[in-house]
Amino acid sequence: MRRPGHLMLTLRSGEAPSHVPAHLDCLAGAGRAASRLDGGRIDAALSRYGGGARIETVYHARRSLGRFGEHHAHFDDTEESLGLSRCYRVQLGDREATDSVVAALRDLAAVESVGVQMLVCTEDSTHHAVLPDMQAARQPHEQVNAPAALAMEPGDERVTTAVVDTGIIVGHPEFQRKCLAGYDTVDIGMGRVADKLKLVGDSRGLDYNPYDDVGHGCHVAGIIGAQGWHLPRGVGGRNLLLAVRVLAGALDERRGKRVGVGCQPDIDGGVKVAVDLGADVVNMSFGTPASGLDPEAPLPHRAVVAYATSRGCTLVAAAGNSGIEEVIYPAALPEVICVASVDAQGRRSSFSTQGAHVALAAPGERILSCGVRGYQHSSGTSFAAPFVSGVASLMKARARRSGHRLDGAQTKALLIDSCKPLGQGGFSRDTGHGQLDAVAALHALDRWMQVGNAGKGRKP
Repeated sequence: MRRPGHLMLTLRSGEAPSHVPAHLDCLAGAGRAASRLDGGRIDAALSRYGGGARIETVYHARRSLGRFGEHHAHFDDTEESLGLSRCYRVQLGDREATDSVVAALRDLAAVESVGVQMLVCTEDSTHHAVLPDMQAARQPHEQVNAPAALAMEPGDERVTTAVVDTGIIVGHPEFQRKCLAGYDTVDIGMGRVADKLKLVGDSRGLDYNPYDDVGHGCHVAGIIGAQGWHLPRGVGGRNLLLAVRVLAGALDERRGKRVGVGCQPDIDGGVKVAVDLGADVVNMSFGTPASGLDPEAPLPHRAVVAYATSRGCTLVAAAGNSGIEEVIYPAALPEVICVASVDAQGRRSSFSTQGAHVALAAPGERILSCGVRGYQHSSGTSFAAPFVSGVASLMKARARRSGHRLDGAQTKALLIDSCKPLGQGGFSRDTGHGQLDAVAALHALDRWMQVGNAGKGRKP
């Protein structure tokens, strides 16, 4: 859904000023949002139509991460070529003038693109606190052969899987000694962000603690990295978790439950933080339908996904929970591994979104994992995706141990090639190329590494 009064603006190469602080510095109190951008026609349009503006740089420079007051400086050539150094979040003084401001800015030669920020919500279909039941929790892990895969490849603490989500409860017993220091990029304000959707908990960027107000991020993280006290051991084995909180908690008054909600620049900035902190795999259990997008604005998350890919990162996203055929971003971006949900019999879940961009499927119904307090079971493609993220991280660990570097495209190809066929076999818009098979994926990786070592090429 649109977020009136809030824009994402990218200037053309060579037009970026040096004085606009990065969002991370503003969160930390090391910078204050600028009230002007170019001192010329852009500022005039913002003043005339929008009643003025507050402006921050969306992204930090990789070389400046952790240097407070300098996050907006020293972008490298890749960041510049992808437009990350020239991308700004703009808050208008008059939200009613949003469309007029966008139209005026699109007429200016210095503006490469501009659009209204999009809001993203988590859409897990069920969410219930329960007592842990190891037998019930084990079934979906066995369905994808995760226990046998962990016997083959235990994982590696040098490999990191980022959970870009609602955060995590670091003190949960299942996450003890499993989490790296995380980040919180949420700064979405207070009050209502939409009809019947009211922000609760931390939503103003007051700290860097990725505390989960919802439980969505905890549930995702438990599938990937649980220690195994009252759950099966996480699919990622010994690999570590990096929690980056990009979604705030909100009360959905229509359903009487908490959901995660975030704005596009908070999410994109958080993904870049994860990549620059060294994440090998990034799990993104959220999405925006193409039907609600401005056709003249860039595709959501396009630039940061390209950046992550350039750094060798594997990106995994949930297909969506609409139950119909539609395009969801970031899952539909070609570099991303789009994951649908199946039930215990390998049939597409009724809620799982369909489409030509679906790569493969994993269990997503009544998955038992971690909650804010204790344990919970939930359903949704949000919880199918982390099974794939966990296996991808195992593959990265195994490749690293053998002296290979597995990038995102290679990981995606190996996962697709090793799927267990479903239905009539072959590709299906319901479940992609088949169901995730962790053991088959590791065997496919081993064959690829043998071919590479024999000098016959390194592409799967």
